[in-house]
Amino acid sequence: MKTILFIETTKSGSSREAIKTAARLGYCTVLLTERNSFMEQYEEFPDVTRVIHVREITEDLIRTEIRRLQQQGNSIKAIISFVDPFVSMAAKLSNEYCDSIISVDALKKMEDKTATRKALKNNVTTPAFEIYQPTDELDTILNKGYTFPQIVKSAVSKASKDVYLVGNKVEMKKALKKIIKQYPVQKVVIEDYLDGPQYVVEVLVHNGTINIVAIFKQDITKKTKFIVTGYELQLNLEKGLYETLYKAVESILIDLGVTNATCHLEIRYVNGSWKLVEVNPRISGGAMNRMIEEAFGINLVEETIKLYLGYEPCLIRKYEKQIYAHYITINSYGNLLKVTGENLASHQPGVKEVYIKPSIGTIMIPPLSMGHRYGYVIASGNTSDEANENAVNAAKNIKFYLDPI
Repeated sequence: MKTILFIETTKSGSSREAIKTAARLGYCTVLLTERNSFMEQYEEFPDVTRVIHVREITEDLIRTEIRRLQQQGNSIKAIISFVDPFVSMAAKLSNEYCDSIISVDALKKMEDKTATRKALKNNVTTPAFEIYQPTDELDTILNKGYTFPQIVKSAVSKASKDVYLVGNKVEMKKALKKIIKQYPVQKVVIEDYLDGPQYVVEVLVHNGTINIVAIFKQDITKKTKFIVTGYELQLNLEKGLYETLYKAVESILIDLGVTNATCHLEIRYVNGSWKLVEVNPRISGGAMNRMIEEAFGINLVEETIKLYLGYEPCLIRKYEKQIYAHYITINSYGNLLKVTGENLASHQPGVKEVYIKPSIGTIMIPPLSMGHRYGYVIASGNTSDEANENAVNAAKNIKFYLDPI
């Protein structure tokens, strides 16, 4: 049986769509997961041939499961993860067992914010930064003479969960304490806050050729955390701006040593220059794969799977549509009683997809990380503004009813 082994997934989004895609391509799909709920909800995963539950995902354990699968007649063609922090580990094993040629060292650097900054310390896109050990004295850090605002984040931060915008020493001290308490062995990064419009750039690199698949301008809610609530496709980015962006992306990926991989960059345009917020070793999660598919007819997770399998990815646009994705957050706390308006929203002008994440009984809160976005609406339009308006207006029909806590 031709088999693809997936290391972890989410219930929806890019990682989940990758498994569905592999099944559609005719592969036996095996999912290795730490999540008990996936075993209990097995009927919700009809495209997964087999789920293997483990207490903790480690390289040694994966090797054991690979041997067991091979003994059972599975011919493993690729080992893939679209979920942090397993991307580089899966790629390493895929290179070893399946003759893939993925850029493991580069992916590993992307998984660690301190390793990323060190690798790019001489790159012009890198903001001023400092890296600290969790054992460093707080007073020593605070007396470095920082000009505020600054960004404080854990080396393993993801989905804005452990990233703090601080405006003074008191806020910096509070953020440092939070991070060190939660990650007592992880380094901490403090870097200049970048003030300018932010973009996410989805990239696939094949045999050293850098392909920018899609560019989205991000609408960001900025309070204590940064929450992306909107993605606006940049279908006609001004030529000069695109050229400088491509050069910036190219310089970053060359410095990281990327020759075969999919990744995405979050990058800001600051006073006429591109500055890197972070780079991640996979396609963005959530609705990103669906957005790209609606915009261009390209299934990026499918092309990533092809890359792992040793085939040449096809990134030719079948068409071009203006797309906007609006994410839904709430400002209240409570247990979810019911959701209404999903069907009405799906029938609004231009709407391509409506997704509601939480199930009844879920405890819902205002957004502290990207994980607290509770759904999205993807819509198209003749212009960017029309696509935005269609998505936002459709989302207004969706109501969450909560039992306050």
